[in-house]
Amino acid sequence: MAKHFSCRLYLVDINCLAYLLFSLILVIFFHQKGTPWLSQALIHFAWIAAVVICLYLGSKYPENKWLNFLRIFYPVAVLLFTWIELKSLFPLTGIKFHATSFIIRLDRLIFGLHPAIWFQQFYRPWLDELMSFFYCVYYLFIPLVTLTLYFRGKKEAARASFSLATLAYFSNFVLFFLIPVLGPDKVATLQEMKQADYSGYFFSWLNRSIQAKAGVAGAAFPSSHIAGALIWVLMALKYERKLGYVLLPCLVGVCISTVYLGYHHAVDPICGLLWGALCYWLGWKILKARSEPTHF
Repeated sequence: MAKHFSCRLYLVDINCLAYLLFSLILVIFFHQKGTPWLSQALIHFAWIAAVVICLYLGSKYPENKWLNFLRIFYPVAVLLFTWIELKSLFPLTGIKFHATSFIIRLDRLIFGLHPAIWFQQFYRPWLDELMSFFYCVYYLFIPLVTLTLYFRGKKEAARASFSLATLAYFSNFVLFFLIPVLGPDKVATLQEMKQADYSGYFFSWLNRSIQAKAGVAGAAFPSSHIAGALIWVLMALKYERKLGYVLLPCLVGVCISTVYLGYHHAVDPICGLLWGALCYWLGWKILKARSEPTHF
């Protein structure tokens, strides 16, 4: 009977469940008085239950193509939920973003200026649009890499990609609570120095719309977008080299655009690259130690 109900947990499953448990602990034990912590906790229990059911059904019916697809791609939903949830978790746990001043001073120490403010002298509609395009194109990294691998029959490679990416994203989310930092666009002292707002056209409008609805104040250091983007590019270079060559210059553009558009301090994407590289190396070590399949 135990064997019948057994379900192998891959690294991606451990990452998702571990972070959901981590955030649940934050909600239960570190909530501020007067916050709706109970409803938030119940939502977490529901997500954990949904993930467990997904893993169980995917393992029990491995030949069902829809469950197989869900078994591999469910982390996308978990990532979306946990990212958006940061908006409510920060105030619920009383985070004060005390590390912001340190990061601003570090930027100044390294570069001799505030890069996000310095970039504003170059604002031009066409350049603002280009930078906004790079910022927006990041959101295509996940579907481009994982769906390409999946539909080209490289399903285990797609799962391995999610394993490494969720390791980078969720560990980065934990760092947000340990090193809470507001982006330049949320820092009053930097906004007083602001020379201009970026303009542009379609992608600038799209980027502002995304930031207004899904941007998280305080999720700046290190940049989880850059850490994750590096993982996707490296996995594409490993399994789909042509796609990797296309995404590589986009990664460079994303790194620059995060600072150019004023959403990150310069050290954020730099440390995001370092964190992503560390998680990529560590992730492969874990996958090999667990003998998880990574080929097709």
